[in-house]
Amino acid sequence: MDDIVKQGRGRDWKRLLEKEGVANLGRRMRDMAEWVSDRLTPGAEEDGAVLVHGDFKAMNVFLPSELQTHSPDVTTTIIEPHDIHAIPPAILIDFSCVGIGHPLSDVAMHIAHALPPHHLQNGGEDRLVEAYLLALERAVRGRRGEKKDSSWTFPREEARRQYRLACVDYARFIMGRFWRTASPETFENKRGSGNTTLINRDVDAAMAFVEKVDGYLEMFEKERERECGKE
Repeated sequence: MDDIVKQGRGRDWKRLLEKEGVANLGRRMRDMAEWVSDRLTPGAEEDGAVLVHGDFKAMNVFLPSELQTHSPDVTTTIIEPHDIHAIPPAILIDFSCVGIGHPLSDVAMHIAHALPPHHLQNGGEDRLVEAYLLALERAVRGRRGEKKDSSWTFPREEARRQYRLACVDYARFIMGRFWRTASPETFENKRGSGNTTLINRDVDAAMAFVEKVDGYLEMFEKERERECGKE
C-alpha cells in the first residue's frame, strides 16, 4: 500500500485503500458481475440497442489534425456540449470487438482509458457524457429524417445509469485481465505507453477510477438487494 501511495502524484490514497469496500472490491465485483452484465446486454430489437465498438481505447481513435497540439503547455481543450457539432468526425479503427450493446459502454471505456482525473473534475466528466449524448441524438434524428429540433432525446437518467454500469463492467475487465499482476513497478514501466489504458499505468488515474467504481458498485448492490426483497 505504501508504494502505491508514494507513487501517486495527486491525492493521498491511503484512506481509500483502507476502506473495507475497496479492500473487498474483487469479491464484490465477482458477486455483481452477472447482474451488471445482464443489464448491459440488450437484445438486437430492444430500444436503445446500438453497435458498440467494444475496444474504444485512445489508440483506436484518430482525431482531426486541427484538434491536435504538440505544445506541452496545453493540457486540455474545453469543448462545451452544445459546440460538439463543430468538431470534425474522428476516424475509428480495429472493429474486431464490435457487437450489440448500450451506447454508453464505449464512452465509459474511452474516458477511463484516455483522460487523467483532473480532466474529469469540476463537471468535466459530465460535460463529456453530455456531449456524446447530444451527438447521438443528432445522429439518430438524421437517420430517421427528423428535423434538428425534433423532440427525440436519450433519457438522461437512463444514460447515467448505463454509464455507471459500464464503468463497473470495465473495472471487472481491468481487474481480471491486468490488475492481478499489477504493481507500482509495472505501472512505472508502462507510464509512457499510449496503447495501455491510463488506469493501468497511472496510479492517480487508477485510484480515482477505483473510488468512482466503488461508489457505483455500492449503488447497484443496494438496487439488487431491493430487487431480491421484492421476489
